[in-house]
Amino acid sequence: MTIEQLLTTHFPDDPVLDAAFASALLRRTGREPNAPALVRIYSPARTLSFGRLDAVRPQFPGAAAVARRHGFTPVVRGAGGRAAAYHEQTLVVEMYSRDTEGIVGARPRFERITPRIVAVLRDLGVDARIGPVPGEYCPGDWTVNGAGRVKLAGTAQRIIAGAWLFGFELVVSDSAPVRAVLADVNAALELAFDPSTAASLADMNPAVTLEQVRAAILAEIGAVHKRTADPGLLEEAANLRDAHVA
Repeated sequence: MTIEQLLTTHFPDDPVLDAAFASALLRRTGREPNAPALVRIYSPARTLSFGRLDAVRPQFPGAAAVARRHGFTPVVRGAGGRAAAYHEQTLVVEMYSRDTEGIVGARPRFERITPRIVAVLRDLGVDARIGPVPGEYCPGDWTVNGAGRVKLAGTAQRIIAGAWLFGFELVVSDSAPVRAVLADVNAALELAFDPSTAASLADMNPAVTLEQVRAAILAEIGAVHKRTADPGLLEEAANLRDAHVA
C-alpha cells in the first residue's frame, strides 16, 4: 500500500503529547470520510511507552518512577501490549488510514506490512526476520527480529470505528540505555525479560544510520507530500494529553 501523505509533527519536549497526538490523529481519520491515508515519522525524546496492560498492574506507579530515574519519560500509549523504550536514535513510524473492515483486517495488515519492514532492513544490510524472540520485551507474534536472536522492532495496531493505526519503532543505534531501562522497568512490573534480546539496527550492521533508515522507509511507503498539523488537531491532542500521563 502506498501512503503519499507525510506528517512529521512531534513534540521533543513532551513525549506525553506525542502519544496524545497519535490518538487525536487516529480519531480525526476515523471521523472524516475523506481523510487521506498518511504516515507520521519522527525521532522522539527518551520515552518509556507503557501499554494499557501495564497501566492496570499494581506495580505500575513504581515502574513509571523507575523510567524517570533512567531519564525516560513514562507515557501510556493507545496501541500495543507491554513496555517499550525509545530515544533520539529511534525512528517511530505510524501509518493511519480509513477502515471498513474493523478487527478482521488486523491480521491481513500484519501479513502485508511486516514483510515490507523486513525487506527494507535487509536492503540496509540487517538480517531481519519475522517472529518472536524468547525473553523479548513487549512480546508479540509479529516481532521484527535480528537473525532470530534479538528484537529490532515490535509492530502494533490500534483500530477504532472508521480507522486504523499501524505502528512500529526502530532503535537505530545506542541500544544500551534501552536495555538498561527495560531491564529495570520489567523487573519493577515483575515481568520476565532478557536484556540481551533488546538490540539496535547498528548492533546488526554498524554502518546503518538514522537518516538512511528514514529515507528507506519513506521510499518503501511512497510518502511524498508533506503535511502540517492544523490548529484543531493540535488542540484535540492537548485535550487528550491527560489520558496518556503515566
